[in-house]
Amino acid sequence: MTHVTGAYFSPTGGTKRALEAVCSLFEGEAELLELTGPSKKEKQLAPEDLLVLALPVYAGQRPAVPGLLDGLKGENTPCVILATYGNRHYDDALAQMKREMGERGFRCVGAAAVITPHIFAPTLGVGRPDEEDMEALKSFVQGVEEKLSQPGWTEAEVPGNPSPAPKPAVPVKKDRDWDICLGCGFCAQVCPTGAMDPKTLLWADDKCISCMSCVAHCPVGALGYNSSALAARLTELYSARRAVETFL
Repeated sequence: MTHVTGAYFSPTGGTKRALEAVCSLFEGEAELLELTGPSKKEKQLAPEDLLVLALPVYAGQRPAVPGLLDGLKGENTPCVILATYGNRHYDDALAQMKREMGERGFRCVGAAAVITPHIFAPTLGVGRPDEEDMEALKSFVQGVEEKLSQPGWTEAEVPGNPSPAPKPAVPVKKDRDWDICLGCGFCAQVCPTGAMDPKTLLWADDKCISCMSCVAHCPVGALGYNSSALAARLTELYSARRAVETFL
């Protein structure tokens, strides 16, 4: 039985839930690895292992977190890549992830673009992955397992530019309620890019990628953001349901 490891970056929880859903379709219990924050882990995987990597899509690319994937090392290890996104599009994310994992010793046996709730437009992707998505993902996992049973399998082809030019983060104003803030600094600890000063607890806009990990992890809810204008635009343009896309 292949040992499955699920690695993820999930600032607000949606990508982790999608990863757990996919990993549950493989035989046996998967080991989960968080790629950022205080619980960050590293992993060396063997040729007989299987890695399932899940990253959210930001502006059509994988998150611009320095060193995000550097803790993963493979040895011609099969890898399933999952790009999660809020119903707009995944653009170059899958191609970018495939290239970067190839550079780290992994071979892409399959890939999927999975819809999850959009952090800035809550009605987009709400409740997903849902039952319809899970049926598509179940067939995908069966395809992955069948492919792995065949000697000499070839890597999955995915759409997109594997080396896209970097895009700036979407600017979203964040606020802190200093009346209830504990000053514990946990928000700074979970920031994946070091964008928050651990002493002043203020954000550096040039480092912030608007992942909202700080907001999601505040123990007292002292942090918030206003994305109403962005949400209105996204909802108007991208409300039509997109299906899960898979590649083998």
